[in-house]
Amino acid sequence: MNLDFTEKQISRKIIYEGKVVDLVIDEVSLPNGKSANREIILHSGGVVVLPITKEGNLVLVEQFRYATGQTLLEFPAGRLNKNENPEKAALRELKEETGFTAGKIENFNHIFMAPGFCTERLFVFLATDLIKGEAQPDEDEFVRTIILKPSEFKDKIIKSEIIDAKTLAIWSIYLAKFL
Repeated sequence: MNLDFTEKQISRKIIYEGKVVDLVIDEVSLPNGKSANREIILHSGGVVVLPITKEGNLVLVEQFRYATGQTLLEFPAGRLNKNENPEKAALRELKEETGFTAGKIENFNHIFMAPGFCTERLFVFLATDLIKGEAQPDEDEFVRTIILKPSEFKDKIIKSEIIDAKTLAIWSIYLAKFL
C-alpha cells in the first residue's frame, strides 16, 4: 500500500516580512481530508563549512548569538543571498569569518535545521587545502577564529561546550562519510 502523507496548501496569510525571514500561516489540506494551519518561517537558506587544515585540525568561529543569549562555538556559516550559488557562498563565509581560503571545497549534502516550522535549507561543505589570510567579517559580525584538534573538538561536544546544531550535524555527516 502506497501511503501519501503530503499536505497541500489551500491559502496563505503573510504575518511578517523581514530582512532575514518572513512568517506566514498556511491553511493546508491533510491526507485524511481535514484541514489545519501551519505556521511557517520562510528563509532563503544558507551554508555551513567544515574547514580542515593540512594538519588535520578543525577551524571554528566563536561568536555571541543574541537569540540564545550566549557565545557559541561553531563551524563557519552564513545566509545565502538571493540567487547565490551555495559553493560561492561557502567560500565567501569561510573567508569573511576565518580569513581562510580553500584550495578544495566539496558539497556533502544539505540539511534542514527546523523542518517542523522553517524552510531554511543549509548546504554542507568540506573545505580543505586551506590558506590562512585575514578575516573580513560583516560590520555587525564579531567573531574569533578557534582551531581545534579533532580530539579537543570531541571533548567539547562531550562537555556540552559545542551545542550548535549545524556544527553537530556537519560533523556527523563528515564522520559517516569518511570514518
